[in-house]
Amino acid sequence: MPASRGGLLGIVAPDVGWVPPLRYLLRRARVLSALDEVPATRVLEVGCGAGALLCELAARGLDVVGLETSAQAAALARRLALHCGSAHQVTSDSDASWCRRFDVVCSFDVLEHIEDDAAALREWHGWLGEGGVLLLSVPAHQKRWGSGDVWAGHWRRYDRSFLVRRVEEAGFRVDRIECYGFPLANLTEWVGNFVYRRMLIRDGAAPRDAATAKSGIDRRHYLRLGGLLNSLPGRAMLCSALTLQYWARNTDWGSGYLVLARKA
Repeated sequence: MPASRGGLLGIVAPDVGWVPPLRYLLRRARVLSALDEVPATRVLEVGCGAGALLCELAARGLDVVGLETSAQAAALARRLALHCGSAHQVTSDSDASWCRRFDVVCSFDVLEHIEDDAAALREWHGWLGEGGVLLLSVPAHQKRWGSGDVWAGHWRRYDRSFLVRRVEEAGFRVDRIECYGFPLANLTEWVGNFVYRRMLIRDGAAPRDAATAKSGIDRRHYLRLGGLLNSLPGRAMLCSALTLQYWARNTDWGSGYLVLARKA
C-alpha cells in the first residue's frame, strides 16, 4: 500500500512503519474537530508516539513540538517527520524554556501510563500560556480494566467524575468532556483483551515502563490490516463508525474520554 497523508485515514506510511489503528482514527476525528475551534500557534504533544498527528498539525502551519520518552517511539516519530517533509522537533526531555510557552498542550492516551498523574497535569499547566488549552484523552471506565491495560502498562482507567476532578485540581477549567469510540473501539478493545490475555499467559507482563515504551508503536497487526482499512469497504466502515461515534459523544457509551480544558 503506498504512503498517503490527510483525508479520512490521516497519514499512512507502511514503509516507515506507521499504519493508524482504528482507535487512533476514531480519536483523531474528535481531536481535529476540537482543535478546529481553538486558536493556536504553538502546540506541544506529550507522548507523541509515532508523531502522525504532529505531522498533520505541522502541515496546517502550526509550530509543533513532540515530547516522547520512548527512544524507539521518538526514532519512529523522527522518521515519519522526515517522510512527511516536516521539520518539527521531537525531543525526549522537557525544557525550562517551556514555561508558559504553548497555546495548546495535547496528550492522548498517555496520562494513564503515569503513576503520579496529578503531578503531570500540574507540570503541563505550567507549560501553557495565559488562557492556554489542555486537550487530552484517556481510557474510560475503571470497571472495564482488562488484559489490554496490563499489556500496555496502564496504572488506571478513568471514570468521568474522577477525571474532571483531577484536571480541575491541577488548575484547569473543564470546557468539554466527551466519550469517544462507540461502538467500534468498544469492540476492538473487547477483542484485544482476548488477544492480550493470551500474550500475557505466554510471555508474562512486562514492567510498566517497558510496556509503555512499546504500547504506542507496536504496529505489527495493523501493518497487515492496513490494506483492508484503505479499501472501499474499510473506508465505508470507518465513515459509519465516525458517524455513530459523533452521535454518541455526549453519552458514556464509548471506551475513551476526550477532555478540553483551559488554564484557569
